[in-house]
Amino acid sequence: MKGKELYVMIFILIPLTLLMAYDFFPKLNDFLFLPKPMLIGLLLLVVLLGFFTKHFQKEKSAQSSFWWNVSLVSYLLSLIVIFTLLGGNSQVGISLSNPILWIVVALTVFEMRKECKKAKVHEVNA
Repeated sequence: MKGKELYVMIFILIPLTLLMAYDFFPKLNDFLFLPKPMLIGLLLLVVLLGFFTKHFQKEKSAQSSFWWNVSLVSYLLSLIVIFTLLGGNSQVGISLSNPILWIVVALTVFEMRKECKKAKVHEVNA
């Protein structure tokens, strides 16, 4: 990944990490108080940045998009594992034993694989 992509990824991952930390460790709010409007603002920021990255990725290669998706999925799964090992319990039900999480991961992997095949066909035809 290039510098600009890395900055965008970090700018997205920091709010995601904070939101997941507050979900897994609700008592963290006693230590580092963040008002609800700020948490809602962080959530909206993540959603808006998601739209921004889609626009940002259209200008990039399929390989870059593939690695972006792999990095994001790996990071989120790693956070779930780490927060669970640290004794956290998700308030909204995000856990490794949740079948919906694995369905979403499987769909994401399927979509990434489809994009990768499409990129390879496009390279061959170009």
